[in-house]
Amino acid sequence: MKIRMSSFWLAFPVGILIAMVSSIVGIGGGILWMPFLLLVLKIKPEVSVLTSLMIQTVGMGSGSLAYIRRCQVDFRLSGLMLVVTVPGILAGSCVSRNISPADIELILGLLAMTTAFLFVSFNHKYDNSGLQRVELGKVKAYMPLLSLLSVVSGLLSISIGEWIIPLMHGKMNLRMSTAIATSVTTIFGVCFLGSGIHFMLGNTPHWQIFAWAAPGVLIGGQIGPRIAKHINERMLKEIFIFLLTLVGIHLIYNAF
Repeated sequence: MKIRMSSFWLAFPVGILIAMVSSIVGIGGGILWMPFLLLVLKIKPEVSVLTSLMIQTVGMGSGSLAYIRRCQVDFRLSGLMLVVTVPGILAGSCVSRNISPADIELILGLLAMTTAFLFVSFNHKYDNSGLQRVELGKVKAYMPLLSLLSVVSGLLSISIGEWIIPLMHGKMNLRMSTAIATSVTTIFGVCFLGSGIHFMLGNTPHWQIFAWAAPGVLIGGQIGPRIAKHINERMLKEIFIFLLTLVGIHLIYNAF
């Protein structure tokens, strides 16, 4: 069933909400954009992936700028993580051209459920305890894992933020505010690279949806960091987990 053109405007308010949540929690937003594009706007999976990556590039660019102005980003750590994700992004982008829509929905549903579980199990606090910068020598052990996880960024536009936030805060002892800011900046780079690779492979985004979503994520990307210190973290976390669980179940059900 074709969705009417008049429904594309929904990408604007949804963009504001997703960008706000993404910049506060430190995720890329692909885990929310892909279900919206697939289930609500009924866009083909291969088009949804590139459209999602482009929207996230704009949103994460906006959020990154806000955090950079606050001097909260660990640029050395972000740059190192970005470099090691390139092979995974390229591999995922190539695989996405040879995978069925049903398989994409199944994988996306499982990832949504896994992300919800990670947020349940990782009880992080939005405080300033921990280090402001990490010694890069302590990070090298986690680089192969990041390279492997980045495959889903090229495959489904799902960012690595869902996994690197617990890694940076829990394992590297990076303070939460810096971990989130560094994650948002890294995701911006990952989405920018992913978009470029998909373009080179001949994929095409949905330009009308992107045109509606881009202003929304620009607005949301600036609002999120401003309210991050005042947000009720527990309530946001519970809503996010509940939404991801419902979306994951629905996607897995649709895949069969």
